[in-house]
Amino acid sequence: MIFYFSGTGNTKHVAQQLAAKLNDHTTDVAEALANGNTTHTLAPGESVGFAFPTYAWGLPPAFSHFIASLRLCGYSHGKSYCYMVTTCGDDIGLTAQLFAKQIAKQGLECNAAFSVQMPNVYVCLPGFDVDPHLLEKEKLHNAERRIDEIALCIAQRRITTQVVTGKHKWLKSKVIRPLFLHFAVRDSRFRVMPDRCTHCKTCVASCPMHNITIDAPQGMPQWHGNCTMCLSCLHRCPAQAIQYGNATLHKGRYFFGH
Repeated sequence: MIFYFSGTGNTKHVAQQLAAKLNDHTTDVAEALANGNTTHTLAPGESVGFAFPTYAWGLPPAFSHFIASLRLCGYSHGKSYCYMVTTCGDDIGLTAQLFAKQIAKQGLECNAAFSVQMPNVYVCLPGFDVDPHLLEKEKLHNAERRIDEIALCIAQRRITTQVVTGKHKWLKSKVIRPLFLHFAVRDSRFRVMPDRCTHCKTCVASCPMHNITIDAPQGMPQWHGNCTMCLSCLHRCPAQAIQYGNATLHKGRYFFGH
């Protein structure tokens, strides 16, 4: 069983590839939360994986919420195998430690942790943009080999930590991250450029949190405060009509498979 959360498709691809290689199945965390489906049962001998993107050198708020509400039946401490896989643009800081601490509250133990570099998607602050095309292609190419390596480790149930923490990991995860969660995880700054919006409703369909509706009189997207800052709406808008303040006006767009 692999629980995954994905906004722009990077983590979904990794989770689905791992499931195919391990003859496993995936569960979309966003859909599970929307449906109130937070009780799951492991088959005898079944491993449990958690796949999520690194947000601000930690877990996405929605994924943390899912773990806090998860009731996992059939898990046996010391016998069941539990692992995490996180996608990131560059490094993950202390994400593995934060994850291990959070699942420990649910009686789970993290036996293995892996990170996979994928194309960058965060574009809402100065200095952050999508990767140049050649770097994007290189990351996607290397990721396939990395997924094979991770699948082998999981199949062999290795106890291991194979992550890229990067420099200043304590500062990133313990200082910058709390500030980011407090000040930057909000949807009030999303706006729509009326001259570009085609009213296609792609943003509504792609939002994993079901946080966007269409305003009836004007036909424009409206956000409702349940945002986890995955930026799926911004990146998937075919007309690039969605902006985050003025910070994304001249930034690129990316989603897996585009």
